[in-house]
Amino acid sequence: MNKSLLIRLFCTLGLFWTASHFLAAQSIPIIIQPVTDIPDKLNIPKDFSAKDSADASTKLRNLRFNIVEAGYLTAGFDSLNFGKDTIYAFLNFGNKYKWANLDKGNIPEEYLTAIGFREKLYRNEPFSPKALSKIMEQALKLAENNGFPFASLTLDSLKFRDGEIDAQLNIELNQFTLIDSVIIKGGANTNRNYLQSYLGIKTQVPYSQSVLDKIPGRLKELSFLRVIKPYEVGMRPGKADIYLYLDNKKASNFNGIIGILPDRETGKTQITGDVELNLLNTLKHGETIKLKWQRLQTKTQELNLEFDYPFLFSTPIGIEAALNLYRRDTIFSQVNALAGLQYYFKGGNFARIFYENNQANVISSDAFSINQYIDSRTNMYGVGLNFRRLDYRYNPTKGFFVETSVAAGQKTILKNPEVDDSEYDDLNLKSDIYNAKLNTGKYIPIGNRSTFLLRVRGAYLLNENMFRNEIYRIGGLKTLRGFNEQSIFASAYAVGTLEYRFILEENSNVFAFFDQGIYEDRSTDNTISDTPFGFGAGINFETNAGIFSLTYALGKQFNNPIEIRSGKIHFGFISFF
Repeated sequence: MNKSLLIRLFCTLGLFWTASHFLAAQSIPIIIQPVTDIPDKLNIPKDFSAKDSADASTKLRNLRFNIVEAGYLTAGFDSLNFGKDTIYAFLNFGNKYKWANLDKGNIPEEYLTAIGFREKLYRNEPFSPKALSKIMEQALKLAENNGFPFASLTLDSLKFRDGEIDAQLNIELNQFTLIDSVIIKGGANTNRNYLQSYLGIKTQVPYSQSVLDKIPGRLKELSFLRVIKPYEVGMRPGKADIYLYLDNKKASNFNGIIGILPDRETGKTQITGDVELNLLNTLKHGETIKLKWQRLQTKTQELNLEFDYPFLFSTPIGIEAALNLYRRDTIFSQVNALAGLQYYFKGGNFARIFYENNQANVISSDAFSINQYIDSRTNMYGVGLNFRRLDYRYNPTKGFFVETSVAAGQKTILKNPEVDDSEYDDLNLKSDIYNAKLNTGKYIPIGNRSTFLLRVRGAYLLNENMFRNEIYRIGGLKTLRGFNEQSIFASAYAVGTLEYRFILEENSNVFAFFDQGIYEDRSTDNTISDTPFGFGAGINFETNAGIFSLTYALGKQFNNPIEIRSGKIHFGFISFF
């Protein structure tokens, strides 16, 4: 590097230091005085103002960097004159440099192909420090991600002559290194093979820095583990050991409420309630077991069971199973069963295939006579995708998520022996059926502690004959707030959500929301459709015992007015164990 370039660099740094003291507590105009002719195609401001010393230094520095990026490597400020209320910056552009040649040196061909390097792109082209830095950084990252954590990259044979630069790339790969083992330190008893699969760490494969860089974020999403301290890498000749410092964390949870009410018709005591049990990592393999029982009306109740087991036998394959039992008064019941396989990508995202069997049963033959309920069996096969990229899964401020599935199959209508055969004359007893579901959203950060959630949830059921005991039931805390749980029947629906959250702590927030829904019910002779909406506010607050939640919501549908007395209060307390 020539002496002229070094002198300008040191002079520029000295002038910035002087300017920062002069501008310590003033807002002052800065006028640019070119010492040499302004080069063509360079857009140089004649003047600008700085609000303080830091702002002045930043703007002058950025101006010089932009000029250097255009190829004027020796550009700098010869002097700064400080007037009574104005600063004059005397700018010298120096000579413009271009590439004479940038030789690939000893960079492996596969690296050059991956970073898109071509020597002809660096002949008679303006010299760009940013572009040079980019290709050198990309080449170095390739080495670090392919078994060479100690690689270094330099410019050799650097020559400046007649406004041209000639250089050669030189990479020192140094010791080839394999990831040898993953060692868990601390009280965590989670299966090591599961953790390796979840984190995407394989042993006896080339060292990859990009895989290790993702460890902190992925561990943060595991609610049943607590990170004691950041991971460490222990190096031996040709070997790398990954040390994870983890402890168990209470993540399984229970929440619910039980009530005892007298039955108005029989006078007998009835039990009502809403109970949910989530068991996480009880088998030490990252699995999830869920049980939910709900009986909000004396003759209507629902039971949900779910089971997910990821990374079966240390492979990317997971299994899932679910069972839903629903009974509505003395009118109908539903039994829905699902079994599927999941293919996991790194970080817990997965694609899935599944089989679903749905049974709809009429309890009372009188219900069939109104042509809304029927006995049927449905078998469907489907595919789905679950993908999320959030900064923190349980209380995110930025990122997005997508959960979607499509399924197709056949529906069979069963004749009820208590119903006259003539009722079936206009029905196709076997027909094709299609089902699609979507749940997606994006968190948009506003400052450091606030975020907006934009979300869309929806589903669509297509069949030539649909009945009320086969379609979706929406409303309540999980779908459309401000309405009773599962109070709206829909063959197709969509709910858009706009929600503002203010983050109190890692697992605590206050929020305000607006849910806008649209649905149609084609299970009746006359299609019913509406655009209900709900709005309200709430809080989730973490304590030592668990998470307390409270939501107040109002809803409106059809032409009914909004009534404060009809507001829905959702209260919950999740206890961890």
